[in-house]
Formats: sequence, C-alpha cells, structure tokens
Amino acid sequence: MTLSKCFKFSMTLLFFLIICSACQSNREEGPSEYISLDELKSLSEKGVSLNWDDFNKYSFEDIGSGLYIRKYKIEGGHQLLIRGKSLENPPEQIFIVDENGKELDLTQDNLSELYDLK
Repeated sequence: MTLSKCFKFSMTLLFFLIICSACQSNREEGPSEYISLDELKSLSEKGVSLNWDDFNKYSFEDIGSGLYIRKYKIEGGHQLLIRGKSLENPPEQIFIVDENGKELDLTQDNLSELYDLK
C-alpha cells in the first residue's frame, strides 16, 4: 500500500469509528419503577436518618399541594408516602399505605407484620 492509500484508509477507519461510537446507546438507567422489599427493608434500617435523597433512584408521583408528598410504588402492591414541608430538611413522615388504606410507619416491625419478613 502506498502512503496515500494508507492515509486514506486510516482516515476512513477513524471516521467510521467516530460515527459508530456516536451511535452507541448511552442510555442511563432511569429511576426504578417500584421499591423492592429488600430495598424497603434496607431503607427502614436507616430509621430517622432517612432523607429525600435516599429515594432519588425511585420513580414517584407528586401528590402534594402546599406540602411535598411523594407516592412510591412498593413491590407487592402497597405504596410508600413521604411528606415534608421542605426538600432541604428530612421528611416529616414516611409511611406505608396498604391496600385497605391503613397507614403504617416505615419501621422494621411494621414491615415484618405487613410482609411476614423474618
């Protein structure tokens, strides 16, 4: 191969690689659709040190009006609600709502009762 052909081939290959790398899917992982029981148990272990950032990786529905109220889906059909006046301060209340509308604080005891976790 002559130097000119080698140069053209190198440039074509470089151009091809640039195009291919630009076309790659760099899709970032989006928020989880629901909170698994294992994740919920881990969250409950943090107790009063839980903050809004602990829930960033989960998708939620904002149902607050005047307050921040976020509703998260939990594995098994229940919901987790988090309430607070400000996102800069820890949530004022974190609780599970069962299918009957009963509210239970997010504690390890309530999780065990609700899901028969041992």
